[in-house]
Amino acid sequence: MKQKYAITKDGKTDQIRIQEFAELDKDSFSLVCEETYDREKIKTAAAEGKEPLIQVLRTPNLYPVSEYADKIAESVKNLFFQSDQDAVELEFDDIEALRSQKETAESGDDSIALDELLEDEIEDKDDSSEDGSEDSEDDENSTDDAAPFSDEDSLDVLDDDDNDDVS
Repeated sequence: MKQKYAITKDGKTDQIRIQEFAELDKDSFSLVCEETYDREKIKTAAAEGKEPLIQVLRTPNLYPVSEYADKIAESVKNLFFQSDQDAVELEFDDIEALRSQKETAESGDDSIALDELLEDEIEDKDDSSEDGSEDSEDDENSTDDAAPFSDEDSLDVLDDDDNDDVS
């Protein structure tokens, strides 16, 4: 699926507008969401860094994936601080993003590190299960020998004369 983000700034109202479009039909984009932000909030968040800016830009209605959010935040920052433009349009294709992720995964660098982590985790589980089985055997033995009195004595708390006869 293709997505398009139109980012515009309005000098009169001191607001920024982000419109999200999705390709629902071939070569036909439909408006999915529109958010408007106060220019001062954007400037403050942008001054703090990319992550605070992304947090301000993301809303319950407009929540792009990390890769898209990074590019949107960079475009918003450029629109306000480095550009004489009033609008920027970004277009993303999910299929291209998936292909690049697949190529990265197939390169093998990440898979080797993942295999090492999994081996460490398996070794940790083996060590803990060996330790745990010994502890459980000790617990079973200790519970049988740990009773200070029999069940009959515990039921006859009020009658001391009967306790003497049973023992």
